[in-house]
Amino acid sequence: MSMEPKATETGATKRSAASRALRFVVRLPFVIVVAMVAATLHAAWYIAFAVLSALRPVVNVMILGGMVMLLLAFAAFVKPEASPGMPPWAILLMAIGSIAFAMGYSRFVDWITPPGETDPAERYRRTDP
Repeated sequence: MSMEPKATETGATKRSAASRALRFVVRLPFVIVVAMVAATLHAAWYIAFAVLSALRPVVNVMILGGMVMLLLAFAAFVKPEASPGMPPWAILLMAIGSIAFAMGYSRFVDWITPPGETDPAERYRRTDP
C-alpha cells in the first residue's frame, strides 16, 4: 500500500494530454508577451544606466562650477556692485543647487545600478591606498 494521497483525497483532478497541450498553446502567447516586455524593460534599465554613467563626469564638473559660484557669491555679498541686477543670495542659491544636483545625480546613478553591474568609468578613477 503506497503512502501517497490519491487524486480524490487532495482535490486534484487528472487532466488528459490533450487538455494539457491546449492549456500550453493558450498560455504560450501570453508568456511570450510577458517575456518580451520584461526583456525590453531590462534592456532599457541597462541602457539608461550606461547613458547616465557616461554623463556622470560631465555632471560632476558642476561641483567645481558650484564651488566657483560660492566664491562669486561671497564677492557679491562683500561688494554688491560686482553683480549688478542679480542679488547675492540668488548666486548663493544657484551654487548650492548646482552642487546638490551633481551629488544627487551621482547618488541616483548609484541607486539604479543593475545587479552585478559596476560603474563603467571606475577603471579611470584614482585608487589611493
